[in-house]
This record gives sequence, structure tokens and C-alpha cells, in this order.
Amino acid sequence: MSKGIMSNSIMNAAAGMLLLVTGFACSIAIARLLGPEANGTIAFALWVATTGALVAELGTGVLLMRCLPQLKARGLGTQDRRGFAAYLALPVLVSTVLLVILYASASWEAEREAVIGTPESIVILTGALLFVQSIGALTKNYLVGEQRLSAFFRITALSSTLQLILVIGGAFGWGVEGALLGYIAGQAAPFAFALGILLSPRNSAGFAPKALISSSAVLFFEFVLSAVFLNRPELFFLQQFRSLEEVGFYAVALSLANLALQLPVQLTGSLLPFYVHSREGADGVLPAGIFAAVTRSFAYITFPLCFGLAAIAEPLVVTIYGESFRPSGLIVAILAAGSPAFVFSQLTTQYLYSMDRIGIRLVTTGIGALVMLIGCIAVIPQFGGPAGALVRGGTFLLICVLLLRSMKSADMSPRLALTVCKVAAAAAVCGLVAFAVTDMVPGLAGLTAGVIAGALAYAVSLRLMRAVDPVDAHVLDMVLSRSSARLAPLRRGLSFVARAKANAPAE
Repeated sequence: MSKGIMSNSIMNAAAGMLLLVTGFACSIAIARLLGPEANGTIAFALWVATTGALVAELGTGVLLMRCLPQLKARGLGTQDRRGFAAYLALPVLVSTVLLVILYASASWEAEREAVIGTPESIVILTGALLFVQSIGALTKNYLVGEQRLSAFFRITALSSTLQLILVIGGAFGWGVEGALLGYIAGQAAPFAFALGILLSPRNSAGFAPKALISSSAVLFFEFVLSAVFLNRPELFFLQQFRSLEEVGFYAVALSLANLALQLPVQLTGSLLPFYVHSREGADGVLPAGIFAAVTRSFAYITFPLCFGLAAIAEPLVVTIYGESFRPSGLIVAILAAGSPAFVFSQLTTQYLYSMDRIGIRLVTTGIGALVMLIGCIAVIPQFGGPAGALVRGGTFLLICVLLLRSMKSADMSPRLALTVCKVAAAAAVCGLVAFAVTDMVPGLAGLTAGVIAGALAYAVSLRLMRAVDPVDAHVLDMVLSRSSARLAPLRRGLSFVARAKANAPAE
């Protein structure tokens, strides 16, 4: 990868991880201050806002990240590209207002019929959060599409700081309502930037409205299916058939599982513009080897994070959240173990979007949504959160397999499959060692020792299994060789793991 895409990926991942850590800290504070039931209420409100924002986007986020690099390559100026973003933002504004009205009407009708007793203040605040989050999402899509990741990181840092302070302060002073007000205020920075785009003069930048509407319609249906049936629907079924306390347990598990999941997921955020830019410079064909290199790189990161977290899940939950949240530990373990399937689904999705093969993703999402719905109805009422986590993992594994079957012409080879399997096996050893250590040593000391022992076991296993591709070792060694002398131990560690001189010529 070029220096530009590496720095963009790092900045995008840093912004995403900052949001994740902020959300994680807020969830800990809310759980500690307000307890499981209030935590469940807030988790459900956040799910409504996140799901609604995905639906209201109408697929314009992918269109922006795919079209803005094309417009830049064709020589269009910043104002013209900004006008194109405003052109796509108008229908998002309309759909957001309609969704807020629909949510408020449905909630008040449910309260009148005594189906769900949600207080009116919570309904109003949840609707406001849905509105500001949906409009604010335009900021990320525009800045990532423009490959202005430094600006996106600054806005994210400001937003995260506001959210952390105001959510904790609001929860301490005014309970659930105060925490939700903090989440709303935390969206002020991206909302203000997006408002500036909305007020810009609009233009279609030469794109035929029919083509945009066609792509948007396919993406919209795919996003609706994802938002409704794949984006935490377990919370809805747990609320309906179990209890708000179990919603709180599951919400905590999702937040903790995201620690392992979101680093690789956030690294994928700038891949779509990168793929499009690479194709524009190579006569519409993605250069050979890029997808395989990306897949291997994500395997090295994803498997140890996910399997390692699964191994230490229960003691980690108890240490962070307290003994009352111990039931979340098993859910975290199941979610983390199944997370690699989601990450690799994202990798293939970004590639398919860059090739304008969005129909394949729609079909696989539809199949996954059906499996998720049937699974949740079948097992959650009887078995609760752990069963829901199993359904989630199985659903994304199916989606991943279906997407990979459509990628046979994109650097897919037996050698790539063998490398990924070796890395997964090494990560499994990492998890087993971490589990054994935390089982023998209790408390924070056991967690620390488990993480260190797991990391060492992963490095040794990679060496013994010859899992690191020489090409990857060579590229990383070149990057480290240009860095500070303080990183020399990393180069020596890389040589050990790769079982060869890392600076040897690539194959």
C-alpha cells in the first residue's frame, strides 16, 4: 500500500477507536451509576438512533465514498464536490425527518396501548438523538470520500470529548434523561459540519440522476435489511421476550466485544476510496495482489484480538463492570469468537462496492437477515442472550462464506486460504494460553499476565507454523527500517516471527 492509504487507514482507525473507547467509557459509567435496567433503556435508545441513521442514509454514504475520488480524479474542484455532497444530502434530511416522526408516532401509540411503557421524555430524546446522529453521519462519509482523514479525526476528537464529559455528568445529575442529553450534545461537532454541507449550492456533478437513484435504491434496501435485522436486533427480542436487565447484559457484552472488532473494522473504512482510486489509475482494473495483501494483513490483527478477548471475557467483564454483570461474560466470549466473520465480510464488501457489484451484497444480506430473524425468534425467548450471540456469529459466518464464493477472481488462491488458516490456528493457541493463565491467576494480575502470555504464544505459534507471508514481512520491514531506531526491537521481533530475515527480498 502507498504511504497515503496507510496514513489514511491509521487516521480513520484512530478516529473510530476514539469513538469506541469513548462509548465504552460512557457505558461503564452508566452501568456503574444507574445499574443494569437503566443501562438497558439507554442501550435501546442508542440502538434506535444507530439503526435509524443507517436506514435514513439511503445508501448515500457508499455513493459519496465511491464517487468523490472519481470526481477528484476527473479534475472537479472542491466546491463542485461539496455541491455533489449537498445534492445527495437533501434526500437524507427528508428521510431522517420522516423516520423521527414514524418512531415518535409508533412509541406513543405503543404507550397508549400499554404495549411498551416508554416515558415520553425518553421518546423525545431518542428521536432527537436519531436526528442529529443521522445528519452528522454525512460528515464522516464526506471527509472519508475526500480522503481528508485528519479533519475527520479532529472533529471526532472534539465530539468524543464532549460526549464523555456530558454523558457522565448528565447520568450523574439527571439519570437516564441526562445521559441521553449528553449523547445528543456529543454529536454537535459533526452535526454542525454536516449542516454547512447541507446549506451549500447543490449540483449533480455530471452524474445521471437515474444512475444515482438506481444505485441508491439497491444500497438502501441492503442498508435497511442490515439496520433492522443485522444491527443488534437481539436487543429488541430481549426487550420483548426477556427483560430490560438482560438487554443491559447484552449491551455491555456488545460494547466489550467491539473492543476486539472495531480496530480492524475501522481500518477498513478508507479501503473503498483507495480501491476506487487504484482502479481509476489502472484502466478500471484493481492491480493484482492488493486484495490478497489486505486480507492477510487483517488476518494478522483480527484473529488474535477476537480469540484473545473470548478467552478472557468473564474475568474482564467482572473486573470492569462488577460482579452483577458476570452473565455478560459468556455473551462476550461468543460474540468475540464469531467476530472475524464480520471483519472479512466487510473486506469483501468494500471490494464489491468499488467494483459496483452492490447487488451481490444485497442478496447475501437478505439471506443473512432471514437467518438472523428465524434464529432470534427460535432461541432468544427460551435461552436469552448467549443464544442470540450464537445466532449472530452463525449469521455473519454464512454471509462471509457467500461473499467469498463471489470473490474467486479477486486474488483468491489456495496459498491465501492456507495463510489465513495458519494465522487463525496461531490465534487459537493465543486464546487457549490466555484462558489458562486467567483461570489460574485471579483478578487484574491474571488478566495482565494472560494478555502477555497470549501475545507471546501467538508470536511463537506464527513462527512454528510459518504463518507470516514473506511478502508481508518484507513490506513491514521496509516501513520499520525508515522509522526511528527505537523501533529496532520490532524489526528483530518480526524476523523471529517470520522465521527469516525480514529484509530479504519479497517473493
